[in-house]
Amino acid sequence: MSATEKPIHRSALLLTVNACMFVFGVVLLLMGSLLPSLTVSGARAGGLGSLPLLGILVATIGIGPVLDKLGVKPALALGLALVAAALAAMPSCASYGALAAAALVYGFGGGILNTATNALVSELSAGARGVALNLLGFSFSLGAVTAPLLGSFASGVSTATMLYVLAAAPAAVLILVLFLGFPGAARAATPLADLVRVLNNPVVWLIGLLLFFESENENCMFVWAAKVMKGVLHLSFDRADLALVCLSIALGAGRLMAALGLKRLGNRNLLLLACVVTMAGALVTHSGASFAGMMAGFALLGLGMSAVFPTALGVAGDYFPKETGTVFGAVMTVALVGGTAGPAIGGWLAERGAAAVLWAPMVGAIGIAICTLVVLRLAPR
Repeated sequence: MSATEKPIHRSALLLTVNACMFVFGVVLLLMGSLLPSLTVSGARAGGLGSLPLLGILVATIGIGPVLDKLGVKPALALGLALVAAALAAMPSCASYGALAAAALVYGFGGGILNTATNALVSELSAGARGVALNLLGFSFSLGAVTAPLLGSFASGVSTATMLYVLAAAPAAVLILVLFLGFPGAARAATPLADLVRVLNNPVVWLIGLLLFFESENENCMFVWAAKVMKGVLHLSFDRADLALVCLSIALGAGRLMAALGLKRLGNRNLLLLACVVTMAGALVTHSGASFAGMMAGFALLGLGMSAVFPTALGVAGDYFPKETGTVFGAVMTVALVGGTAGPAIGGWLAERGAAAVLWAPMVGAIGIAICTLVVLRLAPR
């Protein structure tokens, strides 16, 4: 270590990176909490809801090789600065165009945080990547419920105040990032053309396909869970929304359970068990004739889906420890495509009845199981 390099404190670094993922969780669901307070047309509301996702997609496509060439620290600093600046600017946005630009910017910053945090945790946790990445996923789940909870329980607080509070979180984490020592870039001296050559390996795209199915499952269920509950049991929207709450809690709890059980089960067995639980949850929900039965089914669905994404990223990190940023960027881009397709697939199935939506996670779980069996039989060449 040179005299100008800062020492690396692994525990402090992991806590900071988990805080960055918490920020990404806030970013991903923020616009859904803000839209009810905005006086915009339905078309413009849809645009505002899509722009953060577009920003996340663009960042994910481009950030992978940058992480391997320049390192994670500048990427995290940029992502946090973009999120903090965009959220702090939103209360002053006086036009739709300004709001749209802020939404795109904080989405772009969030996309950087998502890929960079997963890549760094994978690098810091050799030998226990799946465990560490599941804990990182739990931090995401905590962040994802923060904005909706603030909107629900801070009814007397203005939207502007809420945005300033949320902007303070990435600003505070940014200070930690600037003062902490980080590992250097893994492939700083490697030509870019050589770095992206890893994407010729079919294992990368098989893991991407696995994550396509998983992201499709998650987004489909997050969009359609309450609608399925309402359509089957003819409940009020308020009561049907409890399905989404149940799904979210189970997803977070499942990641904690996976972190505890992964060493005993191993990647293969945990992923296959997750597929079985997902299918069981879909079947229980599909056949549920009561509120309690369907809630139990959604809880199983959340538990089944919870561990797949972080555990599969752990497998990718084990296979490609020298090109983690590039590989993670590629597979997470494929996952985002699946996440975009999930709600549309649910809508197509819903035309055959609300319960038909549950065929999506059942088929997706089969796809994940097949990809798991193939991927874990292959070794990168």
